[in-house]
Amino acid sequence: MARANFVLGVIGLLLFLSTAPARAGILLTGATGETVYGASAFCCVDNAGAIYLLNNITGASDILASPGNGFQTANPVFGNNVAQSGLFAAPYFFSWTGGSSPDGAFGAGVTSNGGQTIGFGLNDADAGCCTASYTITSVFDNYIVSGSSFTGNLGAYLSIAGVNLTGADSSIASLVVEYQINNGSVISLPQMVLAAIGDCSTSVAIGGSGAALLNDACSSGGNGGAYSGLAIDNFSVVDLPVGTTIQVTATLTAYSDPSSVGSYNPDATLISDTGATLPDFALVDTGTEDPVPEPGTLALVGVGLLAMGGVIRRRGRRTRR
Repeated sequence: MARANFVLGVIGLLLFLSTAPARAGILLTGATGETVYGASAFCCVDNAGAIYLLNNITGASDILASPGNGFQTANPVFGNNVAQSGLFAAPYFFSWTGGSSPDGAFGAGVTSNGGQTIGFGLNDADAGCCTASYTITSVFDNYIVSGSSFTGNLGAYLSIAGVNLTGADSSIASLVVEYQINNGSVISLPQMVLAAIGDCSTSVAIGGSGAALLNDACSSGGNGGAYSGLAIDNFSVVDLPVGTTIQVTATLTAYSDPSSVGSYNPDATLISDTGATLPDFALVDTGTEDPVPEPGTLALVGVGLLAMGGVIRRRGRRTRR
């Protein structure tokens, strides 16, 4: 039987504040988002670049169907969704365990969406062939330059870690980001894609400023193992005046088959391996540990709420939502 946990408002704020340090100079003034979980079959080896599907929420082709480079192609369309949060103000927390789509069984997923930082964890322990669990989170963020003008690197980064259980397993994630300054022209950051396979036969690490993937399977004889990866996009700005507004739209896609994959606070070694630095201010990132609160915390949250009253080619196929 499927099991859900969906907590908004106060608890989401507490989770977000516990994982995302305050950053002076640019302030997040509002955010909304939506998260879905599902299970998709995959087929058809993609030897070219990454394939994206159209996202009905953002209006952009930003849902990863395949990372390319020899990985297969999934089909994360609406009919394969198992659970969907709906569009809510961030921060929010949404988790789901079990259930199935026409393509197969879903494992377990958890997301803590703070708008600026997306914490997530996805696990698929089903060793059966040809179905992967997936999660998709889209966010709409609004920022303002406050206090003093901003000079430095803006950007985004995708950071993940997990375990591929055997040589046949794979873990994949992507982050696609668009932004506007003062509601001007939409600017797309380069795609960020990370993909690790348990036999080390192929991999993907793409970032506009740099990317790295560390895969223990490459030193274990291709029998699976832990991995971590980081992809970074940076762009420099000079004297962004006080009062400047920044609008951001971003979508995170992740797959586990069967494996675990989740957000990760990158260490100095992983950052160095990318050949880049993290942005001085990240508009969107996954730089936090998996959001897995203790059961007691969730119980306290429930009491609090009651007291308050209550997978580069872009294809235009319509997809989930």
